[in-house]
Parts: sequence; C-alpha cells; structure tokens
Amino acid sequence: MTEAAVAAGDYLVDLAERLDLACDPVAIRAMVERACGGQLIALGPEGRRASTLTLSGTPFETSVVGGNGKYAPTVRFVTEAGTQATEFPARVVAQLAAIRELVSWLPNGDDGMADLLQSFVATLFPDLAKVPARVRFATWVGVVLDAALPDHAARLKVYGNPLMMPGGMRRLYERWPGFDGLMSVPEHDEHFKYAGAAIEVDGCGAISYKLYLKSRHRDPAVPMKLVRYFGDPAWEALSELVRCGVDPARLYDHDFVACCSRGTGPPSFAISVATRGHYDLTKIVHELASRHHGTTFAVDALARAAESRGASWRYSWVGVGISGAHGVDKLNIYGTPTWPDRQAVLRPPAQGADGR
Repeated sequence: MTEAAVAAGDYLVDLAERLDLACDPVAIRAMVERACGGQLIALGPEGRRASTLTLSGTPFETSVVGGNGKYAPTVRFVTEAGTQATEFPARVVAQLAAIRELVSWLPNGDDGMADLLQSFVATLFPDLAKVPARVRFATWVGVVLDAALPDHAARLKVYGNPLMMPGGMRRLYERWPGFDGLMSVPEHDEHFKYAGAAIEVDGCGAISYKLYLKSRHRDPAVPMKLVRYFGDPAWEALSELVRCGVDPARLYDHDFVACCSRGTGPPSFAISVATRGHYDLTKIVHELASRHHGTTFAVDALARAAESRGASWRYSWVGVGISGAHGVDKLNIYGTPTWPDRQAVLRPPAQGADGR
C-alpha cells in the first residue's frame, strides 16, 4: 500500500471529523484502500499520468455538496483502481474487483447489486481486448460518506467511458433505458463530446443514471451552445457563475461539463466548470458557498484537512445544479489533496482489516 493511499484515508477521517459526520475511521480507511487498490501514484509504469481523474495523475478527488442555504453532512471521494497495470483489460479487472468489494459496504449491498454495476461496465466494454492498451480511462468509482450511516457507504457510483468502443451510446440506451432521452446532443458535435456515463446506487437499491457532456475546446461559442442545447437551466447556471466572480468576457476560457441525471425524482441538470493550470478557484468557491451553503465552513474544511495532513490543496471543479422549481438549488465543490513526496510503497494491502 502506498504512503499516499494511507494519507488519503487519514485525510478523509480528518475531513469527516471536521464536518461532524461521526463516521467510523476504520471503515473510512478500509473503503479508501479497497477503492484505489492500495495505490495512489501519480505516474504509471510508462511515465504518463496514472489517471485522467486529476491534473496530477493521482487518482483521488473529494467533494462536498449543499444547497438552499446549507451544506449536507456528506463527503464524496472518487478514485480508480488498477492504475499501475499497463494493459487495459488488467485495469478493468482490478476495477471490477474493487466495485464488488465496495458494494458490501452499502447497508443492503448484495451480489445482485454488484452484478448490476458490473453489467454496466460490460455494456461499455463488451470486448476488452479491442480497446487499445494505452487507453487510461475505463472506470472511476465514487463513494459517499454520510452522517446518517456512520459505518457504511451511503451511495456508490461507477463512472465509465461510453465512447471507448464503437456503438457505446447505442448499447447504453438499449441496455439501460434510464439513460435514454437524458441528452439529445449529437455524438459528433463540433463543440462537445460525451465524456462519461454513470450509475449510482444507494443502500436501498435505488438507481440513478447520469450522462456527462464536456466541451472539446475553449471557444467563445461554447457557453451559448450550452444554452442552445439545455435552455434556461444552462443560462441560469452560467449567470450564477458570473455573479460569483467568473469574468463574463472570458467565460469560454474554462472547461465545461454538463450533467443530466435521472433517479427516483424528476430529471436534474448541472453545469460544472474547471480551470486549467494554476488558476485559483478559491474566491469563486467562497462566493458560491456563501450563497448556496450559507457558509464557507464545508469548503474550507476540504482545504484545512489537506493542510493538517501535509498535503497541498487545489479546488478543481465547481458544479452548479438547477431545478425547475427552485433555480440554483445545489452546489458541489471538488478538489484534490496532493502528497508529492508520498509515492513509495508503505506495506502490502491489508487483508481482513476492515473492522467488520
């Protein structure tokens, strides 16, 4: 197990304590270890970024969420197993094993739920041998920690790349009707590409379906094209970003991701924005959090937990969610702690040390 993987578990324990989640530290560390396979390393064996999840290549990102004037007592982390494998099939096998183990941390997780998530991955990649070996992004896994379930994972999300094999979107719609109709953007749009699909399950077995559309490049036409495709919700989300400090004249100079999702309630829409390089999102994050979380406490906790654990911190994305009834009613803030000096292997992955 790498030192960074150990540090990531410690970071989440610290963050959960700051947010008063009362989650079991042993459970948190065990879930992190299983989700990343005990390895958080920035570079793969061939010297490239080990993961496309973060700019550094270290497959670990955390986020907090809230809306309507308060932050939620939850934390999500996203990571990726198998990043040190040099062949695509080996990475997917490692990720499928991690998914099956993580399902057991859901309150009612069983083989049926694990089979469902693995079937989603099989829909995206029906023949692993046909995917080029150097392709990095197969799946990521997201785990939600919630104060209401201190000894469990509250939700588990699997993200996948629907365009890695021909016919991926068609297979997705045919096998999983929950995705059908979420987005109507052409697959080969000039300005956007389908960047991901995800299925999320909770402890009761409820399923949510999500599609992600990402801007291909930085072009002045991109913001208005978002409005053309998604209408008033996109306009309101972009307007809120401008109100909170994004320069309207340079609005296009960001990476945009639009997300449409469907669960047990009505469909929802969100726009996330990221900046490249060393642009600091802190001022915008604070303004958005003050407006929609009612405080900067949760977003500050992300950074302070990193500092207390010897990591640098970077806010990576802000996500603004829109509903027809309430306008902007959800704010997700994402970021990455980084331990550049902790890439060494500390010990082999623990066996049976999950505290259960």
